[in-house]
Order: sequence, then structure tokens, then C-alpha cells
Amino acid sequence: MFSAAGVWPLLAFLADGASGEARAQLAEALGLPAERAARAARESLVALGGLRGVDAALGLWTSRKLKVREEWVAGLPPHTHGKLTGWRRSDRKALDAWAAERTGGRIPHMPVEPSRDSMMVLASALALKTRWIRPFTTGLGSPGSGPWRDRQLAGLRRTTALLDRVGVADTPAGQVTDLRVVGTNGMDVHLLLGEDQMTAGQVLKAGVDILAGRHRVVPGSQLPHGEAGPGVRVAEVHPLPRAPEAVCQYGRLRRRRRTRPDGPCRPVRTGFGE
Repeated sequence: MFSAAGVWPLLAFLADGASGEARAQLAEALGLPAERAARAARESLVALGGLRGVDAALGLWTSRKLKVREEWVAGLPPHTHGKLTGWRRSDRKALDAWAAERTGGRIPHMPVEPSRDSMMVLASALALKTRWIRPFTTGLGSPGSGPWRDRQLAGLRRTTALLDRVGVADTPAGQVTDLRVVGTNGMDVHLLLGEDQMTAGQVLKAGVDILAGRHRVVPGSQLPHGEAGPGVRVAEVHPLPRAPEAVCQYGRLRRRRRTRPDGPCRPVRTGFGE
């Protein structure tokens, strides 16, 4: 799993140190000239570090057999560059220590297996710590489509009266549903779901374009009834009256503690809507 916000600065520093065709390809992927990449990467990391609840770090290890220009290494953020010794146990220990430290222990091991022939290892750590204004609850669900169709899976759910937290956009690659989840520290997380034929890259690109305002998003309150987008079905739901409640009546209060019941609990029927 990766975050574009974490990978982009890493590619930018690589573009700054690359040459020839590799430099041109990295610049194309970044969307800006390679000579501006390092400065933009540093500014991006500073911006991420200034956000409440966000921690960002980059890691880049090179083999001792690989010649690296010292002036390029000097332009990297502090504690970013390391050396691979070629000894599997030693390199594994160094990579795991970096992962645990940079993620606050959330990821204790680096998801890569170094070898004697490893020439370079790249890593990006981006952690967001927040609480949702309206928390999720856990539950089970069975998707009706996709690779996990008809499987019983653990999931999260919640309800809200704010319909415009969700919207659907038409993009060149297909429809994309955007659900905005609001955090308590001013951070929003956008959950994206595209049509079945869309690739992950197409959905991610559509999400970036949605945030940039390049695609019109139809808010939930304006979506048509029925299947309105990927994972979105609009229908009117009328609330049911509240069910009767059973209330146990206890004895008198003594010393701010209830005594034992005078007898068995007696069910008391309450009116609907109370």
C-alpha cells in the first residue's frame, strides 16, 4: 500500500539525482522539470510536517558498490540516506529499525527482503493520526460485486444525515464515487470507488482531479434514485416507530445506591415515539 503524497517527494529526489532517459521519465511522472524537483520535494515534506497529526519520512539506502554523488546526498533531508552492507541480517535490522521508528511502532518490519545483490531500497512512511467526528462501527458484510463478491468480510459502517458527504463524478475512465470522512483535527480523508473496469491508477488519478476541481461532482442530495454510482444506491427510507421498552422498577434509593428489587422486574409498556 502506498500514498501518492508519500511517494511523490521520493520520486522527486530521484529525478534530481538521475540523468539521461531516467531523468526524463521521472520528470514526466512528476509533472515538473527535474531541476525543480528537489526543491519541490523539500517544500512538500515541510508542508506535510506542518499538518496536525501527520508524520512523513523518506528512506533511501544504496549499496556500497553503487557510486552516489555526494552533492546529491547532501541535498536529501536529514537521516534519509543509508548504506546497504550486503549482509542480509545487518541490512534487515537497519531497515526494520527505520520502519519502527518512523511509524511510531505501527509498522515494526520493513516489507522488503534485502539480499547481497540489492543495489537500492526506497521507502516512504506517511502516518495520519486523527479521530473521526462521526465514528465508524464494525460489522460484517458481503460485497455484491468485485473480487470479494459473496464473501463474508469484516467491514466498517456508519450513518449520517449529511448527504453531501458523498458525491459521484463522471471521468474519462468511468464514474468515481468520492466519500469525504471528516477528522477532528481538520484533516479529511477521501475514500474513492471506481467502476469495476477501472484500474487503481485510473481511480487515483480521478480522485486527484476531483480534488483539483477538474471534474464536476454531483452531491448526494442531487443524485437520482436507484443505482447512482459505484457503491451508491439512493432510496427514500421512512423511519420506523420506536419499539416498546421493558423497564425494571426497583425499590427506594438508600445512600445513593439502589436496594434489591421488591419483586421480579415488571415490564412497563411505553407509548410509541416517547
